[in-house]
Amino acid sequence: MMNFPSYKSIDQFLTDEVCAHQIPGAVYAVINRQSTLAENAIGYTHKDEKIPMALDTLFDLASLTKVCATLPSLLLLLEQGKLDIDDPVQLFFPDEANSDLTLRDLLTHTSGFPASVPFYQYGWSKQEVLRYILSLNTLTGKQVVYSDLNFILLGFLVERLTGQSIDVFADGHVFQPLGMTSTGFNPKADLRMIAPTEWMPKVGHYQWGKVHDENAFYFGGVSGHAGLFSNLHDLKIYVRMLMNEGRTDSGAYFLSPATLRMSRRNYTKSLGKNRGIGWQLVDDRFSPGGYFVSKESYGHTGFTGPFFWIDPVANLGFILLSNRVHISRQINMNRIRRIFVNLAMKEWTEQDKTV
Repeated sequence: MMNFPSYKSIDQFLTDEVCAHQIPGAVYAVINRQSTLAENAIGYTHKDEKIPMALDTLFDLASLTKVCATLPSLLLLLEQGKLDIDDPVQLFFPDEANSDLTLRDLLTHTSGFPASVPFYQYGWSKQEVLRYILSLNTLTGKQVVYSDLNFILLGFLVERLTGQSIDVFADGHVFQPLGMTSTGFNPKADLRMIAPTEWMPKVGHYQWGKVHDENAFYFGGVSGHAGLFSNLHDLKIYVRMLMNEGRTDSGAYFLSPATLRMSRRNYTKSLGKNRGIGWQLVDDRFSPGGYFVSKESYGHTGFTGPFFWIDPVANLGFILLSNRVHISRQINMNRIRRIFVNLAMKEWTEQDKTV
């Protein structure tokens, strides 16, 4: 594994956050389209056992599953002519779906679905979960409400179109082709290579090596909204592919530039929150990527602590992986993300001036 320099201000900031018990530790990278500019591992994966954080630590990506597994799977199917963004959901699920609901509504979080439903408490089968989501009669396109149900349903859609569950399809058509060899659902790695998440009082241990999200755990660790595990190395591959308009390190196209440009448009500008197809875009307040980045920047967050953000104008990608729920769900991780990106932008600017 190659060693890259780190950004000292980021190292100090993350060390201070570890000392303040805001995060147990973190790994980060700042990249451009060609190379890694800086990366480092700070703190611990496990606050009690003091397992050092490492560059190859596996993280529960939580909602990064939406944009690292489900979204690229759907974009590949879009390029194959299997679907259109404005297709009604009823086209694929003809028996029960709301006739007004479209794939665009799901992908931009304008379906009107609630943020979440505790399916794990109900004992329903996956088919019963699917029927429940399809039976919801909502007003679509009226507001942005970030909802796991959108991507749970999109995961079912991938299975309906391909005959393969989202973990199998994404592994064969996304992770393997891109060389993301450490990425997948239900990891088999040594626990000490995986960052544990939250303390589980009912069972008396941390959730470790199993997905943190309760619904994804109930679904067997596999869902369109959560369940994916990955590490810094693999996410650098994925983020760099996005930065290179779909071109991989080998020079081949994984997705077309037109497809990726389409996904980054703002489809909700009149609704007060900016969303692309799957992507979170820069907002005027509380944007996780901060305010030093361009208005064209985009990315996504995960509840357990992971995050990446891309600024195509500056030609920079920012990846910050942490297991903040190992400390507490109440930690303001978006504040940490914003400061991380701000510091990275400052370091990059200062180094660029010396070149």
